[in-house]
Amino acid sequence: MTDSSTSNTPVDREKTAHQCPNSVTAAQNKWGVEFPYSVAATSFVVPAGAAENAVYLANRFPEIALLFFEADACLNYTEADLPPSMAELPLSWHVHMPLDFDWADGLNVIWHKIDGLIDKAAFLSPHSYVLHPPTEPDMLVPLAARLRDKGVDPASFLVENIRGYNLTPIWDEIREGGYSACLDIGHIQAYNQFDVLDLPDLWQHVQMLHIYGAEKRMQHRPLSEMDKAGQDLLRTMLDKFTGRTLTLELFNEQGLFRSLDLLGQWVSDWRKEQ
Repeated sequence: MTDSSTSNTPVDREKTAHQCPNSVTAAQNKWGVEFPYSVAATSFVVPAGAAENAVYLANRFPEIALLFFEADACLNYTEADLPPSMAELPLSWHVHMPLDFDWADGLNVIWHKIDGLIDKAAFLSPHSYVLHPPTEPDMLVPLAARLRDKGVDPASFLVENIRGYNLTPIWDEIREGGYSACLDIGHIQAYNQFDVLDLPDLWQHVQMLHIYGAEKRMQHRPLSEMDKAGQDLLRTMLDKFTGRTLTLELFNEQGLFRSLDLLGQWVSDWRKEQ
């Protein structure tokens, strides 16, 4: 994939975005596969804001994960940060809720932020929202009630396994609240969370996978750095996955496009072995 390094300025990126073929389609054609899920990129691939990333990725990927990293900063976004034109791009969207929620502040404070961010992204009609687990107990079920009161199905909120917060201890709450799940392969490996794969009815609830080569020093590495154990785990997860979206959770062009190509190659190889 040559387009991961050929565009260096905003003008170049926008120009090549309209010239290049769809990268997901190209990977499928190259390796003779058809992904049964949407392959998403993050909204932080080139060193620019979400809007420029969206323009750059629009003709390459069918879906973007809009990353809300910091709650207060994202609540202050204006149309300069999220212009209405983003909704006109040929994309579907999902939202990754902020990493910095301080659940010790209480549900009312956190709900105010979640409520505002749902409204902030509403013009993009995102199909789902990835949420890191609460760091305080007994918050998921009452949060689900707030979502329902707002007219949001808790099933559109995908609770993700993260460092220090496996889904296993809160699985009953996730199911009681009516949430879905997002499994992060790098976190499973890096933090020995393999028990999550044995949860009852797990794959009925998993609607998204976060895929990358490994988490090293809190950084996501491309699929080219995934070891044999990781590849075997990825194969097992893809065999069981029936959800909507696979997100290549990478944050640079070269890693993203190389990983997409490798995904196509591996899926092709695995199917030939069946």
